[in-house]
Amino acid sequence: MRQTLENDLEAFYEANGKAHTRHLATLLRKINVAALKAAASAARHHVPCRIPALEDSTDASAQVERAAEKCGGQNCNLDVVFDDGVAWMARIRLCHTLLPPDAVQRYFCLSEVATLQFLARTKVPAPKVYAYEVDPRNPVGVAYILMEKLPGMALDWKGANESQRAHVMSQLVDTQLELEKHPLPRAGSLILSEATVESREEIRVGPYAQLPCFVTPEQPSLGPFKTLAAAYSAMINQQMRMLANGEKSDLRVDNYLAFTWRLAALPGLVRGSASREGPFYLRHYDDKGDHILVDDDYNITGIIDWEWASAEAKEMAFSSPCMLWSVADFFDGHNALSPDETAFADMFAQRGRADMADMVRGGRRWQRFLGFTGGGLPRDVEEFEALFRALRESCAEEDGGASDVAHGLSYAEWRVKALEGVADDAQLAALIEAENERPVM
Repeated sequence: MRQTLENDLEAFYEANGKAHTRHLATLLRKINVAALKAAASAARHHVPCRIPALEDSTDASAQVERAAEKCGGQNCNLDVVFDDGVAWMARIRLCHTLLPPDAVQRYFCLSEVATLQFLARTKVPAPKVYAYEVDPRNPVGVAYILMEKLPGMALDWKGANESQRAHVMSQLVDTQLELEKHPLPRAGSLILSEATVESREEIRVGPYAQLPCFVTPEQPSLGPFKTLAAAYSAMINQQMRMLANGEKSDLRVDNYLAFTWRLAALPGLVRGSASREGPFYLRHYDDKGDHILVDDDYNITGIIDWEWASAEAKEMAFSSPCMLWSVADFFDGHNALSPDETAFADMFAQRGRADMADMVRGGRRWQRFLGFTGGGLPRDVEEFEALFRALRESCAEEDGGASDVAHGLSYAEWRVKALEGVADDAQLAALIEAENERPVM
């Protein structure tokens, strides 16, 4: 069975890789290179430019291979090199069957532009936006953002020594303290009108630009929200709906019960929050380390990939970035901070910001609580139980041990008790019925 599964995975990854290559080739064929160059030149006082990946070779397969080197999961990033040596980047949304529909992609693009425009008013080293088109029906033929290409290389956190890590963390403290100076009035994602990127009045907090928050074409996304309770209860209920209707198929009853627990625990979580009724603070969605660019001396030269960023509770926004976690310990259900997280908290304290240090030290329950409201639910029973136990333990620690897990209740015992407490939940009843009818493998 294991060998069959491994063979199936190998076949899947091979087929998936070929499919991505085909989709990238199709995307590149859509690009009107002359129009893209004209758009870039027009945005920079008509200085001529080149797109090396698409002009150094006329061979289509060579172009695909070179473009693939700078592709992520959502975007293809093409260098734009001007005749005077200045380099920009053309960020082009990928298009294939595993990515969201065009309307959602446009919203993501507008939100990323708005976020970068917002950051341009701060001292956070993020790329500047020079021009953009979110509708693919433009002369270039695809949606794109023309932005500053920042120097440096992606941070390899695991490969950095203790001194290099300390230097990076000290700069991240600066970044967090800078973002704290720019509170936001709503929970959600930044958005701006397609009319202009010049007017400050165009940037506002809108619905969340995160895929799990999208509902239907009539109600494209959740938010924005004035209160923390409204924001997080909406996210939790959205996950419960997706479990109920089958959009989420992993451990449907168990994950549903875990979300009912979150709903019950939500008042206790937000009661003491600095953002209970706002303000909220910008948080990077994917802070695993490679979003940071550094030079040879580990000076931060830029922070990139701001799509899906959102305005969150202060305690969540300024908790530790996941690059500092011991990821294995986190998924094994351990709540103790890693040495890097502890050092990060201490740096805030040394700056005279004990309050920010406390947010790092107390951030685990926020990370646990919100970790699966954005999708990616546990699929394995053992992993699920470890993560759910850790969630309940993290909240028990804050509540002085007043929790079922603190009283030695196993997950199996808790599950029986929880099912008794939600007997009138029609969505859950349907899930249980479906689980009971499922054939035993």
